[in-house]
Amino acid sequence: MMSVGFGMCLNSVGVFLPFVADALGVTKAAVSFYMTIQGLGLIIGMYIAGRMIPKGNIKLLLSIATIVMAVCFVFMSFGTDLMHWYIIAVPLGISISFIAPLPISILISNWFEKKRGFASGISFAFSGITGAILSPIATNIIQAYGWQTAYRVYAVIALVLMLPTAIFMLVNKPEDMGLLPYGVELGETVVKEGSKVSNVTYGTSLKDALKMPIFFTTIFVAFFLSIGGGFNQQFPSHAVTMGLSPNTGSLLVSICMVIQLIANVPLGILCDKIGVRMAATIYSSIGALGALILSVSGSSPMMYVGCALYGMGICQTMVVSPQVAREIFGKKDYARINSIVMIMFAFAGALCHTVYAGVAAIFGSYSVSLLLAFGFYIISIILVNVSCIGGRKLMEENKKMEGLVITETEGENEEQQLAGGAQIAV
Repeated sequence: MMSVGFGMCLNSVGVFLPFVADALGVTKAAVSFYMTIQGLGLIIGMYIAGRMIPKGNIKLLLSIATIVMAVCFVFMSFGTDLMHWYIIAVPLGISISFIAPLPISILISNWFEKKRGFASGISFAFSGITGAILSPIATNIIQAYGWQTAYRVYAVIALVLMLPTAIFMLVNKPEDMGLLPYGVELGETVVKEGSKVSNVTYGTSLKDALKMPIFFTTIFVAFFLSIGGGFNQQFPSHAVTMGLSPNTGSLLVSICMVIQLIANVPLGILCDKIGVRMAATIYSSIGALGALILSVSGSSPMMYVGCALYGMGICQTMVVSPQVAREIFGKKDYARINSIVMIMFAFAGALCHTVYAGVAAIFGSYSVSLLLAFGFYIISIILVNVSCIGGRKLMEENKKMEGLVITETEGENEEQQLAGGAQIAV
């Protein structure tokens, strides 16, 4: 769901832009504006999805979203006017929001009490796989059969890979299958025969979270990580302005995607081992260093090094922000809280192309844009530390509640502490 629903729609569609622009007789920038509109659709969808997914049938919701996505690609294949892309961008963005990354974060939160970072790292690593693999394949299809055919192939890929997954594999919560989240283990002496067992829902409500300053620093972590890591689509233009070949720019994009794939899982492990605050600080520092190297270097080898470091910073975009929200505010209203976090992520994603290209146009160099990315990462370091230090008490309380279950036996409710099998009356 992550590799196709997110990776295909956001990381590999850039290959269509020059071909569509030529066919319509417009600039590449005019066509690429549909991605900004798509980002606005993504924002609307995040708000709706955060409220519907916890209460609705996740199989049905994600199946409908997959079909809508495929239909959008088919409609784009018949597009003859720029306005067609602008109109289709809205439902396409909404469909993406119901597939990834918000639903993935919610599913991981529901299914994992322990090793959430590791699970997130694995899941979000796949957002880069499609971009690295499908982009050259799509380019070859376009050159051989036309961009219309390539759009239809994308529609088929969406249906073939995502629809069976949504229908047959996804389950919202382990309790729906009579299971408990990973990391919750029941002692033999704790549960009586015939008891119904469910995981304790703990944490802060959205209503209470909105009264806390750390809620706003948390959502701005998502904003600055997203916009800080949003320069990767500008690498081809940056390489040309630095006097390097377009192939060097394409290679920079590929390096960035490969590093995202490799570095996501270690990031998740670090979140579990040393905490999300320290993990984010380390990765943001590496990403900032990469942006700085890219801004001052004019040689290909150093740009490759800078790009690799910058790619590590990008890994955080979808892993860290949901983790910070989950650790501070817990499970109780996580879907709605994280939907706001993801709205900030999508909003920054919609802005980043315009911001970086606009700054480069003003100063005549993408080096200044990269210095701006460096600054965004520094701000994200400050915000994640402020959020986690300010929410330390909430995080400690949530930690105490992890591993607790409620058993129901003949109308009696008992909250049970799994580690020692001790029972706490409710």
